[in-house]
Amino acid sequence: MASTQERNEREHVGPTDRRVGADLAEALEMAARGLLERGEEDGVEHTLELIIRGALQTVPHVDEAGISLVERSGRVESHAPSSDVVQELDELQNRLREGPCLDSIWEEQRTLVEDMSQAHHRWPRYVAAARERGIGALMSFQLFAERGSAGALNLYASEPNAFDESTADAGRLFAAEAALVLHGAQRVQGLHIALDNRDVIGQAKGILMERFGIDRRQAFSMLVESSQNTNMKLAKVAEWLVTEVEKRQGAATGR
Repeated sequence: MASTQERNEREHVGPTDRRVGADLAEALEMAARGLLERGEEDGVEHTLELIIRGALQTVPHVDEAGISLVERSGRVESHAPSSDVVQELDELQNRLREGPCLDSIWEEQRTLVEDMSQAHHRWPRYVAAARERGIGALMSFQLFAERGSAGALNLYASEPNAFDESTADAGRLFAAEAALVLHGAQRVQGLHIALDNRDVIGQAKGILMERFGIDRRQAFSMLVESSQNTNMKLAKVAEWLVTEVEKRQGAATGR
């Protein structure tokens, strides 16, 4: 039997809230379909674009949006920005090492700035630049932070106080579902890369076995030793060997 609190919460969910929830679900379903339809290496970037498109269409009062992802080097890169302004603000946070998006990635799961002019004490240089570019309010949501990688969904409004706790709840819901879709896209891309690497390593082993009359284990040991001596990844060593053999075969046949 539902408690009084649960009944009150249901009563406070009006038609607008249900419509926003339905729109959010539809936007994420579109992104998921895009993931299933595109398994190639650009699948992640395509998924990011669909997420941003969905955020602009469904999260109330959002004028601009983008996703910040931390690269292996530690640099935060802007992905699928809805405008040059979004990309500029991401690059600015990298240079200044301050800003709400960085805080969402590294420290907080959610950052809500209802009025950018009131946040100068926290990020003085970033806020000045954001206001110059017409940003009045901002929401940033951590998408994931694990195993040395992280990312955040950043939503912007031109008018101060366009975002409030209710809007932030809608953004949080969207970000949570977007994180699942993005994780799926990254897994698919990782599997494709792993399969490609396995294929090229197999080709390289075959070349070494034929050339030196050795077995698979010995051929693999040769590749590993070459990888260690050159400080290159095993797959890159294998790819180089296969490419060189193909070049020589092409030259020999006059192609």
